[in-house]
Amino acid sequence: MAQLAIKGGKPLLGGSTIGQSWPIYDDSDRQALIRALESGKWCSVWHKRQADSEVGKFEIAFAQYQGSEYGCAVTNGTTAIEIALRAGGIQPGDEVIVPAPSFIATAMAVSYVVAIPVFVDVDPETYTLSPESAESAITDWTRAIIPVHLGGYPADMEAICRVANRHDLLVIEDCAHVHGTIWDGHKFPVADMGTFSFQAGKTLTAGEGGMVLTNSRELAAKIHSLSTHGRLEGHPFYEHHLVGTNLRMSEFQGAVLLSQFARFDEQIKHRDANALYLSEALQQIPGVRAMERDERLTQWGFYYWTFKFLPEVWEGITRDQFLAAAKAEGLPIGSGGHIDPMYLNPMYTESQTPYRKHDCPNCEYAWKNEALSFPHATFLGPQEDMDLILAVFQKIWDNRDELRS
Repeated sequence: MAQLAIKGGKPLLGGSTIGQSWPIYDDSDRQALIRALESGKWCSVWHKRQADSEVGKFEIAFAQYQGSEYGCAVTNGTTAIEIALRAGGIQPGDEVIVPAPSFIATAMAVSYVVAIPVFVDVDPETYTLSPESAESAITDWTRAIIPVHLGGYPADMEAICRVANRHDLLVIEDCAHVHGTIWDGHKFPVADMGTFSFQAGKTLTAGEGGMVLTNSRELAAKIHSLSTHGRLEGHPFYEHHLVGTNLRMSEFQGAVLLSQFARFDEQIKHRDANALYLSEALQQIPGVRAMERDERLTQWGFYYWTFKFLPEVWEGITRDQFLAAAKAEGLPIGSGGHIDPMYLNPMYTESQTPYRKHDCPNCEYAWKNEALSFPHATFLGPQEDMDLILAVFQKIWDNRDELRS
């Protein structure tokens, strides 16, 4: 009789779920929306934000939480990258270095401002941008680097900033996955600017929304101006100084984010405690391994939790076979989040959209053979949910001959 669900056996989870459904909301979120509704102020206007608006209050709270001086809330995480590029002076034809794996918005924002994304390889352990690969890709036309904290694991910002300083490059951190992560006592960004997303799946969400954080007063003024039709603080409302647009976050989004923010830190700690437990226990199961966690990573506010399948241990069983078997048992498991190379998208392979690509063997190997992940909400349940994950992995290992057949 078959043991594995993929071969006709009984699924170990038996229809039950682990973690929690996302997003999580309660009456405090309803009251926040009602508060914004009844205020009659549904649109946040920059020069009034910090005085009396939901968006302004959230800008202050989130910037302070992440350790930044200034925050500008915008419509979403993609436009946050676009406006950061514009505020940083990126011009058509400039080259911007990006890691090969990420959600397409990282490269698409570069293309949208008519600059040229240059795809480089990643560190094989963390799947974040390789400083060595980035430096080898620099040319006379390179103007910026966008490291991505993929899944929420921090990129090597010390090394990346050294590269940027040697070549006088702007650094914009794509922080869409790294809300609340603490590395060596600090949060992110640490470079010129950092962009965040509050899209529906993110660990802090209002359905949509984004923010740019910076410690530069000059950059903050540009970002705010570009996001509200080129207005400048202290000048008349209908006086426009830059070629900007309207990327303002609504008061409804700001209200929900403020409400969600009240439970945010507790959720991060709950996820991370479960992830630490799972990482330790995975050492007892052959063929799968947690990412090596640097001791400086004292709080991991991950968007998805990435780990590794070890093909050499499974003797002919592929990552995709293992993945299919785990899904059949009922696990909400995926193939490494956004580990697939962005340059394989049709916008680059089947159009005239310009780009450059360096060899990316680490990214392509991980994408095809190694990377696995769980979404963050998987870790919001009790510790017993981690034991169910371990039980599924052990079941697949114990019945690997059945899977191989």
